[in-house]
Amino acid sequence: MSQSQAVTVKPASPFINPPPYIGQEAPKESKFCPLAAVTKWPYKFFHHLDSETISQAFFAAGKFRMRGWTLYYIHTLLSNASKPLILIPATEVQALFDDIKKELRLLVYFPKEEKEPGFLLSFEEEGVPRPRYLGRFDLDHSLDEMEAKIPAYTDRDNGEQRPDDRSFAAFKKKMEAAIEATKQKSKNQRDKKKKERVGTKQGWCEQLKRAQCYLGMRPRTIPDLPNPMEDPNISPRELERAMKRYQLSKGVDLPDLIVAEPSPFTFQDDVVFVCVDVEAYEKDNRPITEIGVSTLDTNDLIGLSPGEGGKIWMKKIRSRHFRIKETAHLHNSEYVTGCADRFEPEFGVSEWISFKEAPQIIASCFRPPYSRPVDHINGKGNVETKDNARNGRDTTKRQLILVGHDIKMDIDYLRKLGYDVANLSNLIEALDTADLYRAWKHEQNPSKLGTILMEMEMIGWNLHNAGNDAAYTLQALIGIVIGSRQSSLTTMQSQIAQRNAALEREARDRAKEEADEWAAADIEGGDGGPPNPLPRFGWPTPDQPVKGTANKPRPNKLANSKDRRAEKMVTEMHAQGQNSKKIEAKQLQYPEPEIKSEPWIADEEEVESFAQSITEKLAFLEEGGAAEGGGVKLPVVKGATAAKW
Repeated sequence: MSQSQAVTVKPASPFINPPPYIGQEAPKESKFCPLAAVTKWPYKFFHHLDSETISQAFFAAGKFRMRGWTLYYIHTLLSNASKPLILIPATEVQALFDDIKKELRLLVYFPKEEKEPGFLLSFEEEGVPRPRYLGRFDLDHSLDEMEAKIPAYTDRDNGEQRPDDRSFAAFKKKMEAAIEATKQKSKNQRDKKKKERVGTKQGWCEQLKRAQCYLGMRPRTIPDLPNPMEDPNISPRELERAMKRYQLSKGVDLPDLIVAEPSPFTFQDDVVFVCVDVEAYEKDNRPITEIGVSTLDTNDLIGLSPGEGGKIWMKKIRSRHFRIKETAHLHNSEYVTGCADRFEPEFGVSEWISFKEAPQIIASCFRPPYSRPVDHINGKGNVETKDNARNGRDTTKRQLILVGHDIKMDIDYLRKLGYDVANLSNLIEALDTADLYRAWKHEQNPSKLGTILMEMEMIGWNLHNAGNDAAYTLQALIGIVIGSRQSSLTTMQSQIAQRNAALEREARDRAKEEADEWAAADIEGGDGGPPNPLPRFGWPTPDQPVKGTANKPRPNKLANSKDRRAEKMVTEMHAQGQNSKKIEAKQLQYPEPEIKSEPWIADEEEVESFAQSITEKLAFLEEGGAAEGGGVKLPVVKGATAAKW
């Protein structure tokens, strides 16, 4: 057990003859543990495997009560505690730990005081209340029965002498720690989880601020600009103007956004946004069926007003839709409504490509001229278009921002296709519209692309078409950036107030905690900090490019699925004594997979592990257990092992 310490407890019983009576005060030197904290101990301080082992051996199925425990009680004197705290001697807990060490060979100790201060308690202070004897807790006596015997609180429970206020404050703090230890998650764990949630939300908010900087809606901060309030010689009039410049340099007190005018600030890094969406076959996500790529060049937005909701900027998005020839026969209809043949005319026309061509064509969308229609790909892999000659800026290498909705999945699909976008040296970072929308609306759960479009009073036609999804995702990015700059603090507070008013009473505490987390995460001002580049851990490095995998044969995991199911079914029905007709009837419930499989080729290790089960099945078949072999498919054996068969 990690973060633990050895605790010395006296093994002697706190009482000598005659036996204790209910309410008898325990000796001053005795130490105790909260009963509820001990019962939760294996699940709270161990990993899953060890906690299950300890639980099965010493806690589950009445084993904990079977040991028998001596119970004590103490009145906590806390206003929020409805009943006394039940304690057990630390000597008995130590005996439990010793048995666990001996039987399971696990090193277990009392938790460290700084990690769980309420697990091991002492009451050596003069005049403070001390635990009092209650009785034995075992299989014959329930906890409710024992708690019913606790006498009502009286002044004598405070101890023999009246403690001072300082002693009582320390005692109450100890009782609060003891009650905290009885909870499934300690305050430290809850604080850690809360800190993680705040960190995640802060990351979303910073990502949104960086997106605003890229689109000229927020200035980059100037870290070394002096605070004019620290200048004693500045005049009041100059101070007012200097404070406005200073706050603007820190991203605080931004001017109101006027959508009928161009961006109030420069477009940071002169970026090109490239949005990718990939669709795969719903029954087997390995075959890729469509790829959508849309781009937005910030050079096209210079001097151009965004319009209401960014509608004017959205017209500058260039989109392409690629369909894979080899998977043209695969259509999604069960889990999502596929519409590969309905690429919106306002975005362009679908293009047919092969698996072999896909990596090179996708790579061309991340190079100049950035998703303009391809006329020719020369021998060096460069795209040649009619616009290259007359548009000089299209040949310039630019900084890129990858955009997507749940972008991680699309990046993985591109890798399967043979193209790793993380290897691009000019890729700054990836923005996820699902996270940007959560930062804007202060929502915990992600929203679908269609929901985001509806919030912006837009209709997404034929979603789940890769080309349409890529175009709409870039439109959502623009709408989120514009909308988040137009939202005032008063509007946000009003939304939170309305949300809280609609909640039921049991959910109000969680709503307040979530609002506090957002307040800590969405700090006023700033520019979002440096970009977060895509991680390269476990991915190919630039000097190790990803090789195309489109034409490589993929292992067919569906192969022999029916045979293996039938094989398992024969074994199960053999144990249940069912006849061959029932087996044949049940086999009809498993339709043959659409993908044809080759014979199962087993190596020597597979054959050795399979031999025992095959022997049992053959014996069963000889007895008439299943007709025509019961659907069991024997392996095709190669090599030296074939002689054994």
